Amino acid sequence: MQLEFNKKTQELTIKDEVPMHSWLIISLMLINGINMGVQLYLMSYENNETLFVFMFLLAVVSVVVIFYYVIKRSWKSKYHLNEIEGIETRKAYGRERIFLKLHNGKRRSFPVLKNEKELSDFKKTLTSMGIKPV
Repeated sequence: MQLEFNKKTQELTIKDEVPMHSWLIISLMLINGINMGVQLYLMSYENNETLFVFMFLLAVVSVVVIFYYVIKRSWKSKYHLNEIEGIETRKAYGRERIFLKLHNGKRRSFPVLKNEKELSDFKKTLTSMGIKPV
């Protein structure tokens, strides 16, 4: 992961694999949803009630994941400083995760950092760019 900050344009550029992973998840969930829709259309509910319900739940989960990624997540590579509200830190599974909280309500995630030193260095770098903790 690389961070670049252009002081003239007040723009933060993030080079990492998050955009590719986000598009991959969205496309896989879309393929899964279409597949489940076709299977449910061709399947008889009376003969396979349990399988029908299970496949319907999988289709619903796929649609929910797609909406979550489109509405709540951001995967752009360039952000102006006026788009960023601040740094949000959350603890998940014993590790601290850092997110950029944006003014439009979306969050930009970063890859998991390996240790506490990398995490604190990353926070210092973002703070030195003028991004405040939320």
